[in-house]
Amino acid sequence: MKKFSTSDANFERLIALIAKHMEVLKLNIFKPDYRLSLRTIVVFVAIGFMPILTAFSVGKYYEHLEIVVESFTQACTGMQVFIRSYFYLCQRDQCRQIVKEIRDQRILYGATEDDRMEQLFQRATKRILLLYRLLYALYCGSLFFLLGPIIMPDPRKASLPLAFRIPYLPPDENLLFWCLNYLHHIMLNVIGIHHLAPIDGVIILALINMCTRISALELMLKDLDVKIAESKWQQTEHLDSYLDRIIVLHTDMKRFAELINRTFEMHFFTVFGMICFIICMCLNMIAAQPRNSIYPLLLASVTQLLAICLFCNVLLIVNDRLPDCIYGIQWYRLTIAQQKKILFLLANSQPECVMSAVFMPVNMTSFVAVCRAAYSYFTILH
Repeated sequence: MKKFSTSDANFERLIALIAKHMEVLKLNIFKPDYRLSLRTIVVFVAIGFMPILTAFSVGKYYEHLEIVVESFTQACTGMQVFIRSYFYLCQRDQCRQIVKEIRDQRILYGATEDDRMEQLFQRATKRILLLYRLLYALYCGSLFFLLGPIIMPDPRKASLPLAFRIPYLPPDENLLFWCLNYLHHIMLNVIGIHHLAPIDGVIILALINMCTRISALELMLKDLDVKIAESKWQQTEHLDSYLDRIIVLHTDMKRFAELINRTFEMHFFTVFGMICFIICMCLNMIAAQPRNSIYPLLLASVTQLLAICLFCNVLLIVNDRLPDCIYGIQWYRLTIAQQKKILFLLANSQPECVMSAVFMPVNMTSFVAVCRAAYSYFTILH
């Protein structure tokens, strides 16, 4: 039993890591008895305070266009955090269902009885754990904003990292007020990182798990092909149960893909909308003043969009291999009834497995389109 525990251990380590990051804001929705706490309420109050903070900051810096643009850019990040709070407040059950189905997949696909299947799931869980750690590290790169006063102090902002100041606490008049504003900026960064990273971590977990399930079906189809070759011509009735199992697992995989798309469709739409606006605002600032501290935010935003589009595109590519794998087996040696089942399986595997952002697909084509549009916009600014 020990050799079959590695992928489970890696998966539980991943879930524990995501839960640990959720726990920073007391938003650990993996707990069945999750309830709102005082820290959670403070977090949501801070998020809800963003529009007022933005309006006050814009009114304070209205004479400096680049600082106004910076305020709107950072407010847009706050808006993404506000909208995607829906994940913690209303999508707890869907999140737990996705995690439960991923936890149970080893038994469902027979990894406890097949070493090759077990190795497949082991590689997948290790890959997801590594990618989530990398994603979290990239998100933490936004903390470099806090070094703004040291690297490039801006007297117009009282040398604060962000273009925000708490109302009635002028940081340029009192050192204590400056420290309070600086602590407020630290809090905003911590909220943004530990609010968005777990959500995107669960999304990437679900997408890579879909790819793993497709790879598991391909492995089962190869085993079926070997069994067909060992059987006499059209005397394969004993393979009915194995073929039916493949069909059932493929149907369940499509249902799971629809669950993922239905759960995260609005998240994809929010990410596309907010990040496109952030990119445009950042480019405005860079065009007006090339030397500023907006580059980490631009990099973090583009990385977030790239990560989501990349893994959705990988799912699209992996799913496109499945029809070739189905057709590649020796289906002509099966009975007529079994050939009809293969025909239905082949037809059901051909539609693309595309994640949607309401109005557009989430893949690398959409990411490249956003980058090309951003480059054209930047060219026009110059």
